[in-house]
Amino acid sequence: MKKWVILVVLLVCQITSNAQGGADKQISEAKFQIVKETVEFLASDKETFKDVKEKQCTNCKGYKDLLQFVEKNKIKKADGLIAEWKKIKIDTSFDGWKNSIQKFKNQVVGDITSGAKSKRKNFQNYSAYVGRLESTIEKVSIAEPIEDVPDIQKIEEEPGPVVESKVTEPEKVMSEKSSESASFFAFLLDLSKDMSYTIMLLLVAGILFLLWVLRNKNQVIERNEKTLNDHLHRSGSTEFQSKNLSNELKSVKQKLKEAEAEIAILQDNVRAEMERNERLSVVPEIEKTLEQVPVLASESSIKYARYADLGDGFSVQELLDEEDSETIFEINLITPATATFKISGNQNAQRYALSNSPYFLGKTSQYDTFPSGNSLINTDIPGELKLQGNKWLIVKPIQISFS
Repeated sequence: MKKWVILVVLLVCQITSNAQGGADKQISEAKFQIVKETVEFLASDKETFKDVKEKQCTNCKGYKDLLQFVEKNKIKKADGLIAEWKKIKIDTSFDGWKNSIQKFKNQVVGDITSGAKSKRKNFQNYSAYVGRLESTIEKVSIAEPIEDVPDIQKIEEEPGPVVESKVTEPEKVMSEKSSESASFFAFLLDLSKDMSYTIMLLLVAGILFLLWVLRNKNQVIERNEKTLNDHLHRSGSTEFQSKNLSNELKSVKQKLKEAEAEIAILQDNVRAEMERNERLSVVPEIEKTLEQVPVLASESSIKYARYADLGDGFSVQELLDEEDSETIFEINLITPATATFKISGNQNAQRYALSNSPYFLGKTSQYDTFPSGNSLINTDIPGELKLQGNKWLIVKPIQISFS
């Protein structure tokens, strides 16, 4: 019985302390709201405070934010007022809080509207400002505190008047049992005052217990799942191994595709480099004749050609002895089987060549820059020809440049 009495007393004390803490918080918040509303009302005084940019402190959660708002908007002397108002103590008791906070409100309003500052009462927003202060106070709701619980233990132990009477042993036992029953029922009557709070506490305790049980079950399930995976891995499960092998095979295939793509790129680069080297390489294959036949004096050693009519060479029968406005190439016979050739210096022939340079110069010449219509063609290194039947084969193209 004594344990139950102690438990009830502790519960009532806890509820009372929580209620008192809630009252303090409400009154403190109402006090701050009164100060905040007053500072915002001061910000609307354009005559006194001309540098105000914001009239509302929407993000003010405490006195620190409110002081920053005052400094930012240059509301002079407001920081001193805030410090004074903050020092004022408010009675938080159930009987005295309302008069105390009303007195605080009146003092704050008087500090900004008394004397020479009374003109602020004529502002259009003054009535709304006072109304907001009253609304702030009305929002405070403080419940009546629970009366002190009598010390049941002392009441039970308090000796009653001694009445001498002769009772039999059975009657004595019955009287003791009835007194215990009466004390127990009296305890239940006292407990019923706070039964709602007790039930709420029990419900919260039950919910916390269920959450604890569910959390432990989740932890057990996670441990079992981890243990099963470890066991399958150690025992070499076929399904586990096949899954790993499948993942590895996909990775290898992906790497193989990437390697094939890189090889194809390298092959293209090698092929292009070989073609370039083939064009730039000089492989003179001039066959030496058994007998050097001197060029006849009566026969001209210089011939002319309009273009490489055979693509990679000139036809013997298409060579001319005299140049004209379309003979682009000048061929100098060295021996009956070898010759050199260059671009003719005739400007008309050069303009003719530049009219379609890819066709006339593409296979016969090599150059680094592209010509324009008015360029002059300069032969830097003559090309080489070799006679094969009725064809002068281009062994080495002409190296030319443009100016």
